[in-house]
Amino acid sequence: MGYESIAVNRDALTNLLSRSQFLLAVGTHMPSVSSSSIVFINLDRFRQINENFTYAVGDAILQEIARRIVRHVPTESLVSRFSGDEFVVACFNVDSDAAYTLAQRILQAVAEPHQVENKDVVVTASIGVATQPSEGALCERALMLAESAAKRAKDGGRNQVCISSPAVSEEMLTPLIVETMLRNALRNKDLEIYYQPKIQAKSMQVVGAEALCRWRHSEFGEIPPHRFIPVAESSDLILPIDEYVLRAVCEQGARWLQDGYRVRMSVNVSSRQFGQPGFPELVRSILRDTKMDPSLLELEITERTAMHDVDRAVHTLTELRNLGVRIAIDDFGIGYSSLSYLMRFPVHTLKIDRSFTAGIQSAVNQNPVIGAIISLAKSLNLNVVAEGVETVQQFDFLRDNKCDEIQGYLFGEPVPPTSFQLTAFESTPQPRGFHPGQDTLALQLAEYEWLERVGMAALRRRDLGELVSALPDFIVERIPCDRFSIELASEDDRYCLIHEASMRDDIPARIVGTFVPTSKSGLSFIRKTRLPSLCKDILKHPEFPEDYTLSAEGIRSIIRVPLLHGQDVYGMFTLQSSHPDLYNDNDRRLLQRLASRLGSNIYAAYQNEQQRRNAYIDPTTRCFTRGFLSALMLSEDPLTFLEQVCHRPFPVSTDLSLLFLSIVDFERLPFDEGEQAMDRLAELLRCDLGEYTLPIRLNSGDVLLVVLGDAALVIAHLKRQLTEQLHVLHARAERLGDPTQAFDVRVGEATGSLANLNDLYLASSRQAMELPPLCLRQLGRP
Repeated sequence: MGYESIAVNRDALTNLLSRSQFLLAVGTHMPSVSSSSIVFINLDRFRQINENFTYAVGDAILQEIARRIVRHVPTESLVSRFSGDEFVVACFNVDSDAAYTLAQRILQAVAEPHQVENKDVVVTASIGVATQPSEGALCERALMLAESAAKRAKDGGRNQVCISSPAVSEEMLTPLIVETMLRNALRNKDLEIYYQPKIQAKSMQVVGAEALCRWRHSEFGEIPPHRFIPVAESSDLILPIDEYVLRAVCEQGARWLQDGYRVRMSVNVSSRQFGQPGFPELVRSILRDTKMDPSLLELEITERTAMHDVDRAVHTLTELRNLGVRIAIDDFGIGYSSLSYLMRFPVHTLKIDRSFTAGIQSAVNQNPVIGAIISLAKSLNLNVVAEGVETVQQFDFLRDNKCDEIQGYLFGEPVPPTSFQLTAFESTPQPRGFHPGQDTLALQLAEYEWLERVGMAALRRRDLGELVSALPDFIVERIPCDRFSIELASEDDRYCLIHEASMRDDIPARIVGTFVPTSKSGLSFIRKTRLPSLCKDILKHPEFPEDYTLSAEGIRSIIRVPLLHGQDVYGMFTLQSSHPDLYNDNDRRLLQRLASRLGSNIYAAYQNEQQRRNAYIDPTTRCFTRGFLSALMLSEDPLTFLEQVCHRPFPVSTDLSLLFLSIVDFERLPFDEGEQAMDRLAELLRCDLGEYTLPIRLNSGDVLLVVLGDAALVIAHLKRQLTEQLHVLHARAERLGDPTQAFDVRVGEATGSLANLNDLYLASSRQAMELPPLCLRQLGRP
């Protein structure tokens, strides 16, 4: 590895990974392993070492502790000096017990005495361990948990190991902390609205949805409703939360209605909100502001809330019903309402509590009670909804007893609005566009605010994959799509790199690392013309060779718009839908404005990916670094890793051959001559490298060539060309009388599969050290 690369990648004192490189490496590995553990090591009272001795002694102790840690960790682990007296170890594919055992070994190793001025000096450590599965694994989250556990170990007396667990995180969520975080969430609009479908029992069609509030915190992850709703109800937060949810639901319903979808939206109303004198007026104001159809809004009031003050409840419900909204009694059956009061309430729907649904066909048989509730509702001409349906037996019983609608995990869990829209509505949407009577200025203002909101969201996401995953949720607010992609031109312009997100399970996104030849992609046309493209039905009128593949995947309509950096087109946006004749010129114009608004953000994210790739490139030889080889060996899917780093497709075959090259007596050469020799060797190799040949500089004087596929002929050709060019160098050096102009190379080779890359590497390097140099061998010298 070159000097410049070492300075970037390593801590200068301990030669461990630096903090930034550690975070990058761990963030890359975590999603691809079954589990990961972070061991956070905080040295105890290390400041006293520097105060009682010298900083040189402190540095020597830190170096020794680093060596002890490295000796005890598995070879595939990553070790970093995180700060002055803090070290972090990342272990992959180990469970919590193994991680704890490793932490105990490190604890004992660190505590071994150090010889300082003929005295034994003992330095202890407080260690925290955090283990989590790969699903949803976040490096920052794991580090936070491990560091918190290390702090508890230090507060608990030092020189011990503490394990972080979900229970610890739950204990941190006290009501006061939840209330404070909830206020910030309301201010920042971090609360999300999920929708659970309601199915008509007869037709099995989606006829409605219940809106449910969800909260995903940046530090604690998803906080369940039972942790924050009671806190909100006991404080003054439940009123703004209810208003926030009601307004968000009406805005979503209005957008769906504008796109041609009619769905009845159910919203839970708290007892405190229902008891407010101005609640009907609040509903009226929200309906007027959002232009929501009142008949598509259903307010759910619990039975206990309605019975708290019957006369007032009847008055409030009557006002709400006069607005045109629907009223539902939620959790029916667990309260204490009588038939006479139920007849007074102007309601439309009864919702059977899930406790009764769970008793269907169980030891506590609730069948007679449910049958009685349904009969009662039918006699009062009320709609009946059963919630909590999770089994086919429950559904069959409810349908046979003429229950109108079903809600539960049997048909769908709560999902974001975009997922609900694209999975629940199978009918072709109505034509969209400008209709007479619409306020042009209001539409333009809404479009401008939407573009600004998407732009702000893009600024917070600098990773290209994260950006692609987040954008469809914003795009479908204005333009329907089943699949969205950003397609970027590779460095040599031979391939188009696909970064894609799908909104539907039946039209899955192409995997990360998919490549389409630029000549077959629409990107070639976009780069030449700088103009957007709209195809209303690629099945009937395909424009590019790629369209044949897209139509086979179920895509019918597509919009392509260019992504510009200055005057150069570096990629394009595409929106794809399974519906023909869906998109219009207004959609193309709006997407083009969005691409113009986000062009610089996407280009910056693309450059960040390029910088990650450049971290694997040796600056002297332009070969890959040893870190690239380590990452390739550790990767669970090596071919995908190669495609992401090299930005080109690789053969599916996992057969490979290795050619290990080592410059003879490299360590005896002066630094400048050694680097010059390595640069010449790399130049000789580059002249004959094939598309699937990877040059890797292992250390100062060694290069490893990894050739994928059936490589026997490629290896033979490389060896012959290298021999001839080394002869030329020797001849030139003799004529010039300068032996520094030539060098000999030891060569070893091995053949096998990608899964055995480490063993093949060791075998090829061993053979290179055992055989005479290449030029001497060819000349017949001893």
